[in-house]
Amino acid sequence: MAFPIKYEPEKLALGDSPKFVSATDGDTPTIRLPIRMLGIDAPELHYGGATENNPGKFDVEMEKFLTAKGKHLDAGLRAYLKKRLKAKPSTRHINAGKAAFDHYQTIVAERLDRGVSAHTGKPLVPRTLFTMISEQVFDKYSRMLAYVAPSYTKEERDKTPESKRPTFNLQMVQDGHAISLLIFPNVPKNADLERMRDAVRAARQHKRGFWKGKIPLLHAYEFRWIADTITGKRNGPDRYCGDFTTGKLYSPQQYYLVPEENRLWFYDADVGDAIKMGFILA
Repeated sequence: MAFPIKYEPEKLALGDSPKFVSATDGDTPTIRLPIRMLGIDAPELHYGGATENNPGKFDVEMEKFLTAKGKHLDAGLRAYLKKRLKAKPSTRHINAGKAAFDHYQTIVAERLDRGVSAHTGKPLVPRTLFTMISEQVFDKYSRMLAYVAPSYTKEERDKTPESKRPTFNLQMVQDGHAISLLIFPNVPKNADLERMRDAVRAARQHKRGFWKGKIPLLHAYEFRWIADTITGKRNGPDRYCGDFTTGKLYSPQQYYLVPEENRLWFYDADVGDAIKMGFILA
């Protein structure tokens, strides 16, 4: 090359799950790809062999977890988990995952529906989706990370206040069928952080969705790390947790010290970025 260009391309995100649908010309394909909704975590419907048909796969081992595979954990974390690991925790979690899945299907159908034509009486074409990505484009499972909402016309946006047309991400938390899961570098602006915080608080206070149960449910991220620890894939939680209201950053086994609605997560490799953002190790 006569002139070596001194330029390093940006780190390309991996996404190998999209499927070809059609094309309008030689450089404009339409594809279908899975999306993981950003900032939230709904109870698992299937994980590690626990499924709707076998929800109790981890019940026995989870009930014994604190005296077996989890006996090495921080004492405060074990105390925090004690109630959540009672009364068939795997079964309760997977059942909550089924309720979350059903609820999501319902709200999507309701909010994409445009009713019937005033002229013909026939159903109108459903709304399309509005999607917005963040810092990361794809996760490790090749799913696109995005905020998702019905695509409203300008007229509809002018008539409907923003609070009445939340993203599906936010609505799932508001309705109590998901918890916030904000992971660096996908950090929303302050106004959206506050919306998510308020949604978690309100759902818990009013006992919506999975918050209704008398025995607290393992959050999805807790269910995963505990199941992975049982099966030998992990050795406890592995993300640092920051409290975005106090600026304190806690080690992975002390995330329980941060209120559920204030948790902002960092992988070990990103702790330096957390410090640069102003967080202080607690």
